[in-house]
Amino acid sequence: MYKVVVSDLDGTLLNGQHQISPRTRDTLHRLVDQGVKFVVATGRHHVDVRSIRDTLGLDIYLITSNGAVVHDKQDQLIFNQALPDSVAAELIALERDPSIHINLYYGDEWLVEEEMPWLLQFHHESGFSYRLTDLASHPLDKVNKVFYIGEHEKLLQIEAELNQRYGDRLNVTFSLPDCLEVMHAGVHKGNAVRAVLEQHGLEMSQAVAFGDGMNDFEMLSMVGRGVVMGNAHDRLKLALANHEQTLSSDEDGVAVYLEQLFALQGVNVA
Repeated sequence: MYKVVVSDLDGTLLNGQHQISPRTRDTLHRLVDQGVKFVVATGRHHVDVRSIRDTLGLDIYLITSNGAVVHDKQDQLIFNQALPDSVAAELIALERDPSIHINLYYGDEWLVEEEMPWLLQFHHESGFSYRLTDLASHPLDKVNKVFYIGEHEKLLQIEAELNQRYGDRLNVTFSLPDCLEVMHAGVHKGNAVRAVLEQHGLEMSQAVAFGDGMNDFEMLSMVGRGVVMGNAHDRLKLALANHEQTLSSDEDGVAVYLEQLFALQGVNVA
């Protein structure tokens, strides 16, 4: 039986209202009561995810910024791999369509160069918000992630350019069709999950993971059982065509799968 469950947040553990449903919360508590470890692995910022963890009511490891940052159950930073200053500066200066918006996760902050109020709907529960600043003149010593938001076709052009320019020096991936994320080479959820498991003497084969975006690809490929959400992007479904799928996040796909896999009984579906 699997010893660890790892889950992405948006489009996976969280529903379309960016919330954890009562059924999912109840299922995870029953899972942990059985002695199974639960880990969150997300592209979100660690400050943002703390409130989600508190709402869930479980002491869990937090893998954030797609694996660039890891905090333990006591909220102590145990791993951090930031982008080199020079590379972060180049990513900020990258020539791009004016409709493409750039964001930085810098230390404990989320930095932007223009107002993007529609993005705050993703962070309504936590209250986490960006700070407007001049990115070109801001220190770049603690940039964990750069991400571009905009039309998918335009982001594909940026993805191709970055891959051509940097090759394996960067990890460039989509978390959502309209969000292209850039981290240090070797930074991805899969490596972060492996590091957490090794601390507990566990192997990747003992973990089951859930995800819906291309930033989940390595994680789902590396664990013993990687499960693709029903609402996952087609690119991920094609890349992991032989992997199992569950229901969508709005249908409590993670909870439904775990109830069956671990034979959890008496789940409150209210």
